[in-house]
Amino acid sequence: MVSFTAPISGAQAAITRHDITAQNVANINTPGFEAYVPHQTDMMPEGTRIASVTRTPNYTPQTSNTDLVEETKEQIVNKGSLSANLKVLKTKDQMLGEVIDLIA
Repeated sequence: MVSFTAPISGAQAAITRHDITAQNVANINTPGFEAYVPHQTDMMPEGTRIASVTRTPNYTPQTSNTDLVEETKEQIVNKGSLSANLKVLKTKDQMLGEVIDLIA
């Protein structure tokens, strides 16, 4: 049986990570803003999810503690992760279509 759990959960995790990074960048000029950090974990028997989101303590209330370089890196990783998971979904869909065509 073809399972779509892993690529769908991977895509959802990448989208959530992207949203968190976007929020951090949007608040880069907000005094006292504490950047959010997502924590991803595996699901059994397959897949992944965002287990929790924490804030990075900000000890300088006059500025944000968002690191633009780190957030840019995260965006690049998130884009690659989403793209890879969508390619897996597309391939599984094509394989399932071929099996249905063979049966029909």
